[in-house]
Amino acid sequence: MNEVLITAMVVVRNEENYIKISLKSLLEQDFPSNKYEVIVVDGMSTDNTMQSIKQVLEEYQGNTKVTILQNEKKLLASGWNMGIKNAKGTYVIRIDAHAKASKNFIQKSLETIEKLPADVACVGGRLLSVSLEKEDKTISKVLSSPFGIGNSKFRYADKPQYVDTVAFGLYKKEIFEKVGYFDETLERNQDNNIHNRIRKAGFKFYFNPEIKSEYYVRNNLKKMLKQGFKNGKWNIVVFKQDKNSLSLRHLIPFIFVLSIIGLAILSFINKIFLYLLELELALYLVIGIIFAIKKTKNPFEILKMLLYFFLLHTSYGIGSLLSIFSKKK
Repeated sequence: MNEVLITAMVVVRNEENYIKISLKSLLEQDFPSNKYEVIVVDGMSTDNTMQSIKQVLEEYQGNTKVTILQNEKKLLASGWNMGIKNAKGTYVIRIDAHAKASKNFIQKSLETIEKLPADVACVGGRLLSVSLEKEDKTISKVLSSPFGIGNSKFRYADKPQYVDTVAFGLYKKEIFEKVGYFDETLERNQDNNIHNRIRKAGFKFYFNPEIKSEYYVRNNLKKMLKQGFKNGKWNIVVFKQDKNSLSLRHLIPFIFVLSIIGLAILSFINKIFLYLLELELALYLVIGIIFAIKKTKNPFEILKMLLYFFLLHTSYGIGSLLSIFSKKK
């Protein structure tokens, strides 16, 4: 019988400010150290990421085996694939370098999947968006709001249920032999692609809010918008490959930006389109205020959230719009 039950992975590149938190959270699990291993896949980092990893390992007092792999392709997908193919566990579980797993993250994930039917290929839990100390807290509020990032159940749901996707999931390793590995031609949205393939193969995803982790968001507005733009762009790339890989929530920013541009152009023909544009923006403002108030009662921060909501949605939508008309494969 395989002694290693679970392989925990983290794929990293140039994350010297976050990797210590992420790696420590995996090494300090309330789970038998001889029953899981940790694989760190480094994408040829050019900062102090490797030094940070070595420092954590030098301070570590436990017995969990840690393996470090070098990912010469420097892509997330290739890093995950390397980790999975080198995993000795029956299950593989992964978190991002920007994430921190709760103490019972592995234990709860294993307990959950072992209680479910055989057609459940992956389980995951609640993901809380937070900011490091002294960073812009408004960004974490925007990225944890359903209005900011859509209705992904793993961000707000509080009841166990079957879902279409999870974050930082525990997968049965055998599922990758059945549906294939992460698509290394995709710079982003690899999760959407492979999760769609898993669903099409007849397998399910399950969400348990007792499985908890934290995600440290991009620490300034520029980084958040850059990430939003790239997510919007690669959503369309994945959508072109398979229209079932995305849900409506992934396309709403694109529709929003397209409607603003369309109504603005048409307003030169007929004023009724100008009124429709004003109505749309007024409705957007009201909805934004409602969701901002759920996060804060500070008037200044509410206004700041409204601005961030709009900038995030438009950057995301513009990324999708440019990708639609791009001929580049």
